[in-house]
Amino acid sequence: MSKLFSIAKINLDHAAYDYQRLSEDDCYLETCCFCLQQAIEFMLKGIVELNGEQYAENHDIRANLNILHRMEVSIPYEKELRTIANTLYQWETESRYKDSFIAAIADVEEAFVYARALKDYIEERLHPVSVEEKPFPDKKL
Repeated sequence: MSKLFSIAKINLDHAAYDYQRLSEDDCYLETCCFCLQQAIEFMLKGIVELNGEQYAENHDIRANLNILHRMEVSIPYEKELRTIANTLYQWETESRYKDSFIAAIADVEEAFVYARALKDYIEERLHPVSVEEKPFPDKKL
């Protein structure tokens, strides 16, 4: 697996851990948002790289969305990611430096949906599983 994807998965895990602890301390919101933004950013960069192009070396996810669009690579929630891109960019910059940082929980939960969909999209392409290989397809594991 690409190092970019590994970093993205770790950031997504950290974001989920922090999200579970929001009631303990407000600071978990800052780290949750930062890690969630990083997860999405690294997944998009990894998808660009996986498709043979150089990713944009900045934190604005729109740049990599534009590269994917130009390459005609369709990803889950592309339109929604474009809509929330400015919010994600603010999370990357403001969550670490501004004492006044604030994020709407609805935006955080929405970003988790997009991040998990991107993670599934990547894993399906890196490790395709044939019908014969799927263990117990009718049972919950």
